[in-house]
Amino acid sequence: MNGMLEQHINELKEQGHRIEITPEGAGDQTRYFVVFRDHPVPASIWGLDRVDLLLMVPGVYPNAKIDMFWVSPRLSLIAGSVPEGAGTDESYLGRVWQRFSYHPTSWNPAVDSLGSFLELVNYRLHTRH
Repeated sequence: MNGMLEQHINELKEQGHRIEITPEGAGDQTRYFVVFRDHPVPASIWGLDRVDLLLMVPGVYPNAKIDMFWVSPRLSLIAGSVPEGAGTDESYLGRVWQRFSYHPTSWNPAVDSLGSFLELVNYRLHTRH
């Protein structure tokens, strides 16, 4: 794991996040499965108050942006509908994850980080669509 990713993960752990990291691949093709255990979500929107949240971080982080996120267990809006952009399930780390097709509009490696992407994810998880 590169030093910048390690630093950003440690900062998030210091904020109280429970994080597990699993590398896959080698060299520039490496990616890191970063799982935030028991990540809080608003029960008033989802009917659940915690999920495991998966982010896939490219090995060349922060020079390549983080894109999309995955949750387990599957989320549906409290009314029962599937959230926008979240109709696909994928298998990683021996589990099935619901993919949220949610993308940052920009990524600046001098400014953006795992933490700023997590803020974007939290924004999405706190909106009703």
